[in-house]
Amino acid sequence: MNRSWPPHLPEDIVRQAEGPLLCGYLIALEGWRRGLDLHFHSNKSSLFEDIPVWYTHRPGRLFTLSDGDHSVRFFRSRGEGTAPETVKSGADKAVSKTFLDEAGVPVPRGALIHGKEELEKEAARLSGPFVLKVSKGSFGKGVITNLQTTPDLWKAFEELKQEHPGEEILLEEHVEGPEYRLYVVGKNTVGAVRRDPASVTGDGKSTVRALIEQKNRQRKKNPRLATALITVDRALETELQHQGLTLDSSPPEGKLVPLRKQSNVSLGGDPVDVLDDIPEQMKATAVRTLKAFPDFPHGGVDIIHSPDRGPVVLEVNPTAQIALMVFPMSGTGRDIPKAIIDYYFPETIGKKRASHAYFSLAGSLMALETGAAMRSRVPDCPAETPHGIHWILEGDLTVTEREDIRTKAMELHLMGWLKQKAPGWHLYAAGEKAGELGGMALKAAGSGAQLSTGPAFVTPSFTVFESREEIRRDSRELRTLIEKTAKKRRRTEKVLTALKSSAGLPGRLPLQLMKRRS
Repeated sequence: MNRSWPPHLPEDIVRQAEGPLLCGYLIALEGWRRGLDLHFHSNKSSLFEDIPVWYTHRPGRLFTLSDGDHSVRFFRSRGEGTAPETVKSGADKAVSKTFLDEAGVPVPRGALIHGKEELEKEAARLSGPFVLKVSKGSFGKGVITNLQTTPDLWKAFEELKQEHPGEEILLEEHVEGPEYRLYVVGKNTVGAVRRDPASVTGDGKSTVRALIEQKNRQRKKNPRLATALITVDRALETELQHQGLTLDSSPPEGKLVPLRKQSNVSLGGDPVDVLDDIPEQMKATAVRTLKAFPDFPHGGVDIIHSPDRGPVVLEVNPTAQIALMVFPMSGTGRDIPKAIIDYYFPETIGKKRASHAYFSLAGSLMALETGAAMRSRVPDCPAETPHGIHWILEGDLTVTEREDIRTKAMELHLMGWLKQKAPGWHLYAAGEKAGELGGMALKAAGSGAQLSTGPAFVTPSFTVFESREEIRRDSRELRTLIEKTAKKRRRTEKVLTALKSSAGLPGRLPLQLMKRRS
């Protein structure tokens, strides 16, 4: 797996924002590193009332960046420069096709279908093979491809109507060719990946099931793909059956085994960077696509490159995931966040990016998660690269000791972090009194050594990183501690009650008796 990701976005830093928060975090981080003020907002904030949003009950999707003169609101990867009507149109494939047709952008021929007679008429007009899709579907759901006959079409139509009641169904011609996702900012195509359907490659020994597990282990190492693993389901098993295979088959060495027809990354597809390889015609088509809509400065365009027709636009996405181009399965990761911040804040283009700094997303969202605030400001980015001290702590640290180290670091106004490094911990601290914190940590761990003095990736405040297993273990320790404390309190209350009764005292115990008990 050949890949080259942006070096200022190391995996262990961006991992804190996996899933639906990742794309927004990448943009927020880029703006913050350039010295812009960064605020995260609650979904109850009136500031976003005129912006189409969804699934904002968990904080992290709504944020603003400001240079003091003007502020830009973001929902995930979409900035406020995109008109609400464009967001609405982009969510409806049939409406999108209307805009694109009028602008002369090539799209698959097709029409909305409401019944059997209409379906047969359109099928005869188009000739097969066909694609049926829910007009407002997303993530590859509600799409059935490569349908050959009218009976197949009608069966698929009935299935979609049953699975997506009330939704309109779109019939289109099936355009043959590889599928691409391009990302446009302004007048330029700044990212492009070929989206290959989920697949595995045989090694002559392993079963398909084992090959899927191996592929998923690779995907877990990718910040974008870690939450988009290949899932074994009925559709996947059916696809294998069409090839005369099962999950227990062992494909020959080098044999590519397709697992799905859809190329969506969310369904296990592989994003492969191709920005330097695709023809200029395809890039120009993507730019023209955005111009077909009102106020659409940046977004994603899905294109099939037909051997006969060239680029054919399938759909647009104003809230496209940019992380699959920053962290492709193979190829060069493209700095899409930079292009977006360049567009909204051109005055910062020449400003040096503080690539050594990052902020803790969980810490920034804590006040919003608890409902204590409607807005959370991220502390200013440290512009200068700090020099700190590294330690290896060879012993273990309890959850209480780790919290004491974090508290002490805050008291000493230090930047840095504490990370698990089996079998001990790795400590980095930057600031005048970093040595004092190191001495405290070494004492708590029991043994260790100072490694070196130098720069490192830091947050504006001190952060403690824990693995999922550490968090689970800490939770168990805390529950046990709470239970022990509760039991001790109940025992104490029983003893005190008994002593009061024996002394005939309805209220507080005599001072002498309290001292005797202590």
